[in-house]
Amino acid sequence: MPTRLFTARTPLAQALRCALFGGLLAGPALLLASPAVAQTPAAVSAELHSFNIAAGPLDRALSQFADQLNLLFAADARLTAGKTSPGLRGQYSQQQGLQQLLQGSGLSAQTRADGRVVLLPLPEAGADLQLSPITVTGQQLSATTEGTGSYTTGSTSTATKLPLSIRETPQAVSVLTRQQIDDLNLTTLDDAVQNITGLTMQKGYYTGDSGSFMARGFPVSSILLDGLPTSTGANGTFNADNDALEIYDRVEVVRGATGLTTGAGTPSAAINLVRKRPTADPQASITVSAGSWDNYRSVLDAAGPLTDGGVVRGRTVVSWQDAQRFYDYARDRNHQFYGILEADLTPDTLASIGFHYRKVDNDGILASQPTNTDGSFLEGLSRSINLINEFDYWRQTDKTLFADLTQHLAGGWQLKAAAVWKRPEQDMLFTGLNRTAGVLRQSSQRYRLDNKQDSYDLSLTGPYRLFGREHELVLGASYQQRENRNWGGWAAYSWTAAAPAADPYNWDASAVPRPPIDMSLWTHAFDDQQKAVYAATRLQLADPLTLILGTRVTWYERELLTGSGDTLKINAEAVPYAGLVFDLDDNHSVYASWTEIFEPQTVTDQYGDFLEPITGTNYELGIKGEYFDGQLNASLATFLIKQQNRAVSDLAGPNPCPGSWGYCSRAAGEVESQGVEMEISGALTANWQLTAGYAFIDAEFSKDTDPANVGEPYDTDIPRHQFKLTSSHQLTGTLQRWRVGGSLYAQSDIQASDDSRIQQPGYATVGLHAAYRPTEQTEVRLNVNNLLDREYYQSLGWTEGGNSFGAPRNYMLSLRYQL
Repeated sequence: MPTRLFTARTPLAQALRCALFGGLLAGPALLLASPAVAQTPAAVSAELHSFNIAAGPLDRALSQFADQLNLLFAADARLTAGKTSPGLRGQYSQQQGLQQLLQGSGLSAQTRADGRVVLLPLPEAGADLQLSPITVTGQQLSATTEGTGSYTTGSTSTATKLPLSIRETPQAVSVLTRQQIDDLNLTTLDDAVQNITGLTMQKGYYTGDSGSFMARGFPVSSILLDGLPTSTGANGTFNADNDALEIYDRVEVVRGATGLTTGAGTPSAAINLVRKRPTADPQASITVSAGSWDNYRSVLDAAGPLTDGGVVRGRTVVSWQDAQRFYDYARDRNHQFYGILEADLTPDTLASIGFHYRKVDNDGILASQPTNTDGSFLEGLSRSINLINEFDYWRQTDKTLFADLTQHLAGGWQLKAAAVWKRPEQDMLFTGLNRTAGVLRQSSQRYRLDNKQDSYDLSLTGPYRLFGREHELVLGASYQQRENRNWGGWAAYSWTAAAPAADPYNWDASAVPRPPIDMSLWTHAFDDQQKAVYAATRLQLADPLTLILGTRVTWYERELLTGSGDTLKINAEAVPYAGLVFDLDDNHSVYASWTEIFEPQTVTDQYGDFLEPITGTNYELGIKGEYFDGQLNASLATFLIKQQNRAVSDLAGPNPCPGSWGYCSRAAGEVESQGVEMEISGALTANWQLTAGYAFIDAEFSKDTDPANVGEPYDTDIPRHQFKLTSSHQLTGTLQRWRVGGSLYAQSDIQASDDSRIQQPGYATVGLHAAYRPTEQTEVRLNVNNLLDREYYQSLGWTEGGNSFGAPRNYMLSLRYQL
């Protein structure tokens, strides 16, 4: 009978293995031998230990568990073969740790009177109870959300790189899980942001396939891929940060300054896209969907072992979409391929490599409408109107290669090296509008972007013991490099009286032929480099009190390849992090945190020197609750953010500024943002998942060159009040094959930043979804969005464009078959 040993690397353990191995071959149960110093079973069960064991094969996880506790495991290989473990992060007793490691394996751990621990198969449950995921109180969630049916996660490391639960993290954290993505039929990052507490997605102000993301009054400048930061945005005309969600397990968001993990940026939020990983057990699914405006989509997702014993595992996701838009002359064709290989090089060494290819081929550009000259909306304008020409298009190709290597060390320590190479390209041609001599006219423009982003990270994480208590530490170094190349131009008639006139009420997209465009009229190019070292520790000061301290030291360099051609350098910019968490009881904690971030500026003063970086300081107080063994999380946070050293015009200096035009700049501006955020996410009952979040934001100028701006709102097109809710309920009894739910989005009134006369009153939209399982392998789901067909502008721009309607009522019908 094949038997697998999991043994601690000590002479005593080796001796015990030799002595006990023969007896273990006689039975299928797993035996646990006590360490050299005998303890009573009660003492062993009660003592807490800190663990950092990643999700993966069950036998590997048990081996690391044994190594840390100096235990000897032996098991019938048939019990653990091909099974996975959700991992173990945080403080657990021996028995709690075993229960967590064995979650979902069909095995249980029992401690006998003599201190031995045996693994036994769980009794089989009725097949009719497995029609859909059901949360069971008492089971611990891991970081991975796929297959849990949950609207929350067990741990996240986006804020500090330490694996912490949401309650243990001293910042506001939201997680959009795989179950919520599927329930709402979300397909893009824009969709995800629109459904995450405290985030705002605006579409229309910039040209392109992607919306702009905001949090706490500031633009989001960093998107992380499995924890590795990449920069957002391309230039002031367009952006291309959208992504497809089929390949991701979850979207983690930490609001506020995140300089410890992201480097340079704004004090808004960090969005971390966590990819799906291979599974030890074979699985495959096909999803086909059809919806409003000829929206068709199909997804193939397959994963499992590629070798005997599951040493090498793989996963691939292939998706295809062909869709019309609710506005005229627009058609989207999106294709993507995702593949990843994962291999256990040794029982303690895990390597993975993957590739993601995404192609977007769109006819037309997002519809954005002009207003009357007084800022009032054009009366009677249909939501389907799109003031573009038939030759307009958006082409985008994203190629991403990524790899990581994880080495598990003795004592629960882990060394990890990770890299991502991202190559996005865009090519667009679009029709803008402008008023020349009071007449609305066209301006055809074309731009291209060839971008390169590389990100590398090396980290060492693990527990250590000091003053009789166990603590956690992470040490790391990172390197980021970005090459940004933009170029383009416009038709010769653009912004002149010779340009074709535009009549929104009598629009003909084929009336104007495609004009020639000189692509040398405009260029924008620069190279960025960031080198950093970082460290963070979680100190268990007392049983109820935890202190997290960290810092990141960054060396930043930007070489301007156009314009002045100068090079901006920032040396050893230190970003501190401090967070204090106090446990009020078993379910509630209060916390306080302070952290910073910096943002380089490329504008110059009267002496030709670059201004000092903008600094963002985040102060936060809050209370968090964790219920039903982490199945339900709740939080209430209040924050104050000060963004200082903002560039303002130096009215006392020369005009024009030497080597430029207009006034020089000086660092004197300041914006203060304060507010409140509340969220509850997870299981209210075994059959009811819910996420509800409210955010209040008040951002205003506290210092400015123009005294009239002081006290005025900083960005008026961000709603001060925002509420988001998603609910899903698994029915029981004779209706147990059904899962039903709904969603609600509501926001307060906004006004355009460029023209306060353009205003959108507050509004709310409602969505419904229902899923039915005719068989265990098949699910049919219907999603209805904007159920009440509310007419509203999703984002505001200026009098000549940028004002975009929200989508009318629409539906999507999906069929998913699990192979």
